Amino acid sequence: MKLDHNNYEDQMCRAIEANHRDQAVVIDNDDDCNGGEGEDLYIPPLNFSMVDNGIFRSGFPDSANFSFLQTLGLRSIICLCPEPYPEANKEFINSNGIKLFQFGIEGYKLRNEK
Repeated sequence: MKLDHNNYEDQMCRAIEANHRDQAVVIDNDDDCNGGEGEDLYIPPLNFSMVDNGIFRSGFPDSANFSFLQTLGLRSIICLCPEPYPEANKEFINSNGIKLFQFGIEGYKLRNEK
């Protein structure tokens, strides 16, 4: 990130340069939206969003999300669930060279005060 000084009003403004990933994902729009023979559907996990360049967050993924996650080129996953990590997910991360960091924390919800 680079900060530039604005000479007009003596204020600081940010010029943010985005880095581009080398890996591209091509999805053919002519294909049937319901998926064809031997084609993968790219289904993101619940609440998936990009936080910053190369940093994503989501709900807990399942096997239906694995094809989508492969397109991201993930290097590590941070899991905040205290439960043991599912075996199918372990197989996925191991076969894709992804490191797992698990910090089990208990959920917390505020109660409505009356």
